[in-house]
Amino acid sequence: MSVRILGVEFYPVTFQGALNALDWMITRDDNCTRLVVTANPIMVMAAQRDEGFMEILENAHLIVPDGTGILWAARRQGVELPERVTGVDLAYALLRKQPSPRFFFVGGKPGVAEKAAQNVTRSIPGARICGTHHGYFKPGEEKKVVETIAAARPDMVFCAMGSPKQEKFLWKYRNELGAKVGIGLGGVLDILSGTTKRAPVRIQQAGLEWLWRMILEPKRIIRNLALLEFVVRIQLQSWFDRTSNKGESHDAQAREQESDTIY
Repeated sequence: MSVRILGVEFYPVTFQGALNALDWMITRDDNCTRLVVTANPIMVMAAQRDEGFMEILENAHLIVPDGTGILWAARRQGVELPERVTGVDLAYALLRKQPSPRFFFVGGKPGVAEKAAQNVTRSIPGARICGTHHGYFKPGEEKKVVETIAAARPDMVFCAMGSPKQEKFLWKYRNELGAKVGIGLGGVLDILSGTTKRAPVRIQQAGLEWLWRMILEPKRIIRNLALLEFVVRIQLQSWFDRTSNKGESHDAQAREQESDTIY
């Protein structure tokens, strides 16, 4: 059973289920790069103000719940999503896959993607990185970047340019990239390159990685105000749904009593 969270549909996919879906995508040969979205509450809020981004989310080939806020919002609507599926965990699992698909890294500041590729090649034997490119290119340079990616013949593109820029890039050029899968991964290349450290395991397990990143990068505070708006909107929606259900139940009881009186 799927659940719509402020208009964005989530299916009860597990981490292994997501990997299985990605395995299937890699076998397709129809010249289309399938879009995988690792969605969190901030992205859901961004879609409220960006119709183009919402349309992309509606048509994405796979959306996974990357954020405890998504699991919480689903529970508020009476649906239990099985688990959080983070982009960084997906990335590591895919990079360890044997035989390795061909990966192209695009995103981060100049030098970050290259450093990430070097670290992965050194730490994960057999991982095949077929090319890299930074994410600080201008709109007029997009076509050249797309040509560079296509020429490298990747199976998967790890796109880490921040949301929704990364999803819009992958979606816009899905028929030109030549890859089987394009996955938006936010700051994952920063982690793979060692530029940013991932939160300690206990903080990950507590679902507080967002807080860890905010402490390390105070400029995220303004951006994370969207989390507060997300919580308020979900609470209001939950209250409205409960009120509506009570009203419907009351009307049903009234109709039943009226029926008993007539007969």
